[in-house]
This record gives sequence, C-alpha cells and structure tokens, in this order.
Amino acid sequence: MTADPLERIREALAWAGDDGEPVAIGWATVELDRAADELAQALGTTSDSFVPAADSSALGARCRVASAALPGGVALAILEPSTEGRLAATLARVGEGPVAVWSRIGQDLARDDPAARPGPFGRERLVPGGSVHGPHRFLIGTATGTIRP
Repeated sequence: MTADPLERIREALAWAGDDGEPVAIGWATVELDRAADELAQALGTTSDSFVPAADSSALGARCRVASAALPGGVALAILEPSTEGRLAATLARVGEGPVAVWSRIGQDLARDDPAARPGPFGRERLVPGGSVHGPHRFLIGTATGTIRP
C-alpha cells in the first residue's frame, strides 16, 4: 500500500461518479486483515468497521465492507481474490489500491438479467467496455441486499 491511501481514495471518488450515484469504492488487496488494519488507521476508525459481505462473483473476490466510511456516505469495500478472475488480474497488473466502484441506478436489476451477478451490495452488473485491469465499474439497483451503505 502506498504511504497515502486517503489520497488514492479521494482520486477514486473523483472518477466514481461517472456512472451514477456512487455507493462504494473497492480497494484491492492480497490480504484482507492487513488492509483492514491499514485502511482503518488511515480513516481514523477500527478494523472491525469492515464487516464480511457477500463475495463479488464478477471480480472473483472475497469482500469486507465499511458502510459510510467515506465522504457522502460512500462505503469502502476491501477486495481479496478468491479465484483467478478479474481481481487477481488487476492486482497482478496495477497492485493494491482502489480498483472498483459501485453506482446506484434508479431501478432494480431484473431477476432474469443474465449480466447481473451476486455481489457485496446485492445484484451487480459490470459496465461493459472497461479494461480487464480496471477500474471495474458496477451498477446496482435500488435494492442493495443486506449491506446498506
């Protein structure tokens, strides 16, 4: 992790609003516990602020979420690879740091939408056209599952 994670998070918040109302920023790491400790210290909170959340099947990631940890009530999700998927490829290419954003759209994602998959904020749809190395952009509907940022 670089010396200033807050600056990197601020930069991510700047590009997060491109697709709608940002709900969360995703921070890639190779070790959830270490990242939770370091990010909690940078945010002036404790590592137990990051609670387990549903995996992101689109990223191939285990997730922990600190709800409303960032300005504007935006959540911070810590993402650790659980498969050799998108997140593992992103970490190999760009290293640890902000790599994903979840934005809310004004409607629910249809249950039969083949592009919508389970994620830490409910059903998520990867925005097409992005780089395999990120940033990864997701749309979520108005119903956000069990974790409410």
